Amino acid sequence: MKYTIALILSLLLIQNFASKDKAYHFAAGYVFTHASHSVAVTWTDNEKVIKYGPLIACIALGVGKELIDKYDSNPKSTFEWLDIAYTFGGGVTVVSIDINKR
Repeated sequence: MKYTIALILSLLLIQNFASKDKAYHFAAGYVFTHASHSVAVTWTDNEKVIKYGPLIACIALGVGKELIDKYDSNPKSTFEWLDIAYTFGGGVTVVSIDINKR
């Protein structure tokens, strides 16, 4: 199931992965979720927090970044749901591939 979710998410998101912005969002989600997992393991023994807390933090990172883009002084900056999806895709990749193996 976990590999199926990662595969479907990857196939849906691969269409725009050629742009640097989307690749940066995916990488940021991957790195941030991995770092959040390390912090969660250090601070708590609760399995649900360790497993799902980094994903919630990843979503918060993506939404926060897009809100900054929306209310930025640059008129070309816009709120894009696909950027949040790419950020979340990086987080799901960490959880489904790296974290669940441990």
